Amino acid sequence: MPFEIVCCLALGDVNARSHLLPIAQHPLVSRLWIVRHQKIAGDDIPKAQYVLVPGRFKIWRFIRMVAICLWLGRKKNVRAFVSFNPMPYGLFSFLGARLWRKAVHFGFIGSDWNIKVKEKWGRFLLPIFRKADLVTISGQVLRQEMLQYGFKSDQVLVLPHSTDLEQFSVMDPQESRYECIFVGRLAELKRVDIILQAWEQILITHPYARFCVVGDGPLETKLHHQAEQLDIANAVDFTGYTKDVAAYIKTAKMIIIASRCEGFPLVLVEAMCCGLVPISTPVGSIPDIITDGHNGLFFPINDVTALTENIRKLLENPELYQQLRNNVLDLRSSFSHERTTAVWDTWLKSLVI
Repeated sequence: MPFEIVCCLALGDVNARSHLLPIAQHPLVSRLWIVRHQKIAGDDIPKAQYVLVPGRFKIWRFIRMVAICLWLGRKKNVRAFVSFNPMPYGLFSFLGARLWRKAVHFGFIGSDWNIKVKEKWGRFLLPIFRKADLVTISGQVLRQEMLQYGFKSDQVLVLPHSTDLEQFSVMDPQESRYECIFVGRLAELKRVDIILQAWEQILITHPYARFCVVGDGPLETKLHHQAEQLDIANAVDFTGYTKDVAAYIKTAKMIIIASRCEGFPLVLVEAMCCGLVPISTPVGSIPDIITDGHNGLFFPINDVTALTENIRKLLENPELYQQLRNNVLDLRSSFSHERTTAVWDTWLKSLVI
């Protein structure tokens, strides 16, 4: 018998849509209640019923979200709460689920685990998160970590990222505007400053190479100044925040991830689906998908020299670039929404009364 699911979350529109669509597409889900500050762009999630909580003041918005979760939890046909923002939205879901004895899920996709649990509030949060009926994470590396923190083996499930394969279609590298692209928040842990330092070296031997930085964040002004100081501003485009990430991804040949910590970034999936070759630090669950020298290249955290060498290697060896690109595209079908829906299947079937 079909039932209803409640999801309280923030996330960006693309990320939220990517995580919710596979759940909404499952035949056992008759309605997906989405508790959020605004509708997800495109508004094409099937069976979605929004309960919108706008407002400038976070504290008041959070209080209202808790009240809504408690209200939705009392509905007879609501069987479970899911959340992809364990802090704080997952905690709101937990309250609604536990009060009305409904199942609860926490989805960890990166920073919530690495920063908020491992580095800040783990002493208080871990006892709550261990009570979840299901925990999903981005890869085997993170799964092994969570088992060491006391989670049960049958409680933690690897949930691969998925994306819209039509939106992120394969691009022709011959028509690329940029050799490399970065997409993400301009924050310290992303280490975009390392990429700019490498780009200064790239321009010595490849003066016409161009690099695109998509995103905004607290370091945006500082990174602009760094590009000017390195005298590479004419070879680097800063786009700021954009909802149409696909339009920029399709204009590059390679994607660079220099983060000091990650889960498994959705943008990496989106880029690979377009045929971009990844150059990345081997952090989080990224090595679950990327094999160095097979479908991407790795470099150590903060190693400008190694990053520069990897970029040069692909710029100067078109045969190697094409070989890695072919292997990237071999994974494309594994990132479909249908593949992720199948992962949800066992847990959703367990909720049938």
